[in-house]
Amino acid sequence: MPTREELNLNGIYEWETVKDKYKNPSLLLGNGFSMMFSQNFSYNSLFDIFLQNTNDQFRELFSHFDTTNFELIQKYLTYSLKVNSILGLPTEVIVQAIDELKNGLIRTIEQVHPRCSEINFTQLHYIAQQLKDFGDIYTTNYDMYLYHIIMLSNDIARVKKDYIAYQDWFWGRNNAPQGFLEFMTTQDYEYKHIFYLHGSLFIFNRGVLNIMLKRESANAELINLIANQIRNDSFPVFITEGSGAQKLEGINNNNYLYFCLKKLKSSSSPIMIFGNAMGEFDNHILDAIKERPRDIIY
Repeated sequence: MPTREELNLNGIYEWETVKDKYKNPSLLLGNGFSMMFSQNFSYNSLFDIFLQNTNDQFRELFSHFDTTNFELIQKYLTYSLKVNSILGLPTEVIVQAIDELKNGLIRTIEQVHPRCSEINFTQLHYIAQQLKDFGDIYTTNYDMYLYHIIMLSNDIARVKKDYIAYQDWFWGRNNAPQGFLEFMTTQDYEYKHIFYLHGSLFIFNRGVLNIMLKRESANAELINLIANQIRNDSFPVFITEGSGAQKLEGINNNNYLYFCLKKLKSSSSPIMIFGNAMGEFDNHILDAIKERPRDIIY
C-alpha cells in the first residue's frame, strides 16, 4: 500500500487537505453513491433484474425488442395491439404482455429500492449537511435517495441562513396534473441546482411535458406512487442501460434530459466525480465535462 507521501508525489491527495483550494465545486454522482445506502444497487442492469422477474412466457419476447427502454417496449406492444384490433387478429397475448411489462417493472423497483421505513434518514440528513460545501449536483442515478436528501437539505435551508437550498427545475403548476410539478427552464430565486442526467424513477412524460412526481404528504410512499403510475400506463423516464450512443440518443429525445446535459457542457466550475467509474457507457458524460476547461476532482 503506498504511503501518503508517495501518493502526494503522484498528485493524489486526501480531499480534506486540498478542499480549501476549491469553492463549492459541483458534484457528479454515480452508482457508487447509492451503494453507500444499499448494496441492491450493485446490480449492473435493472433490465436484467426485470427479465429475471418476468414470466417465462414473455422473457424471450421482451429480449427480442433489442432495447432496455421500458416505455419504448410498451409503445411497440401498444402499436401491435392497435394493428391486431384493426385487422381482427387475436389480441389476448399482447394484452397479457403489456400487463407483464408493467407488473414486472413494479416488482423490480420494489426489489431493488427500499421503502421509506427501511431508509436511514439520520445518515441522509448528515449527507445533506455536507452539501453546504458543494455547488450544483449532476447525477446518473435513477433511484430516490437523492430525492430524499434534497428534501432534507431544503429543510436545513429554512433554519440555516448560510445554507443554500437546492432546486431541480420542476416547479411549474399550470400544466402539471395533480400530484406532479412541471419542468421549467427558468428559475427566479437563489438556488443551487440538481440535474438528473439519466432521468429518474419519479420523472415522467405527459405529451410534450416533463413532470416530476411529488409526495403530497409525509406518509406517502414514493414506490407506491410510482407503481400506480406504471399501472396506469405511464412509465418513468430513466436511462440505466445501453451503450453511450444509445444513452445519448435517449437524452437527445427528451427535453429535460437534453437540458441537463447541456447545462453540464456549459459549466466551467470545478467538478468532483464521486462513485462513478466513467466507463465507456458514459463517454457522453465525460465528453460533456471536457467541453470547457475545468478542474476535475476524482
